[in-house]
Amino acid sequence: MFLIEELTYIKRLGGLTNLNFLVAHKGRKYVLRFPAHEFEDIINRQHEKENQQIAAEIGVTVGNVVFTDDGIKMTPYYDATAHLTRDLIVTPEYLEKVADVLSTLHSSKREFTNRFMYWEEVEKYKSALTEIPSIYVLLEERMRKLMQGERQDYVSCHMDSVTSNFIQNDAKQLLLIDWEYSANYLPEWDLAAFILERELNEEQEQLLLGYYGLLASSKKSLDLQKLKLDFLWSLWSLVKEKEDPSYEKYTSMRTERLIENLEQYYRLYGHE
Repeated sequence: MFLIEELTYIKRLGGLTNLNFLVAHKGRKYVLRFPAHEFEDIINRQHEKENQQIAAEIGVTVGNVVFTDDGIKMTPYYDATAHLTRDLIVTPEYLEKVADVLSTLHSSKREFTNRFMYWEEVEKYKSALTEIPSIYVLLEERMRKLMQGERQDYVSCHMDSVTSNFIQNDAKQLLLIDWEYSANYLPEWDLAAFILERELNEEQEQLLLGYYGLLASSKKSLDLQKLKLDFLWSLWSLVKEKEDPSYEKYTSMRTERLIENLEQYYRLYGHE
């Protein structure tokens, strides 16, 4: 039993879709998460809870101390995480750790409780918008053509494997947190998410893929996942702009990169 009055507040932590706080209880530190209300129709908290439990059994995340039906969650906090900087995580040592976490998850043979349905997710964000800019209508047409016939040998995936969702415990073991979007899907998605968000250069990307052991035949799928990620998160950012205009810069960044990478994809693989 954790009584709220027994928690000692320490500080507010970062987070795009939740309110996160570092708190203390009887000498131990925890992260207390309150879900953002505007995403409750998009995020299934029961799937998150069940998938995180599976991931904990696999050994790639922490266990929950508290997880309520409405998504309030408390997990252990490790001081070593404060030293896991954006510069450190792209060193060869940590790129190997990132690859190992993702490979362990993807090769576990454990299935999550839900399957990621890309176009259903797109429609969720579109339905939250009163108007869809014409550029996204055109981009959606192109994405649908590129995804025709895409393979469906899915595995358990984190689906939001960005830098801020990696932590390290006191033994400096790398772990993944925040399983809100987790689902069974293509493993290249998780690799692409990390590559894009951390903006890896060519050498760093090749190191990561080498440590992971990505087959050369999967490179086209990896490049396609990059396009799909930028399209989906551009729409997500458009939704966020409704309440916070400062997201406009983030929306523009992802959209511009999508257009640039789309042209590169055509040059490499053609339009079919």
